[in-house]
Amino acid sequence: METSTSGSSDVTSGAALVASASVADRKEFLRSLSGDHLRALPYLFDFWALDHQLAPKVDWRTWVILGGCGAGKTRAGAAWVRSMVEGTRPRDGGVAKRVGLIGETTAWATV
Repeated sequence: METSTSGSSDVTSGAALVASASVADRKEFLRSLSGDHLRALPYLFDFWALDHQLAPKVDWRTWVILGGCGAGKTRAGAAWVRSMVEGTRPRDGGVAKRVGLIGETTAWATV
């Protein structure tokens, strides 16, 4: 799929790549998906995520996302935790079996 921008792209978001393609290429992409893949597409966070919402590709212990309201920090963290438990794609197995979520107060546990 060719994009409408010139030069190489560091964009990793599938949605951003598809959005930058021509209308014909976008239609071709959607037609190329099977019914199951098309139905799964809205739920694949790695496809829709902005570049800053994806976990670093290197080995890391601390991942800091600095951003204002609406930057997608909570969504990115939630998607990462979910991918550790469920895997990143349908039918993938996750690497984590138990997750501990810690809130500032006990009231956060009921949210």
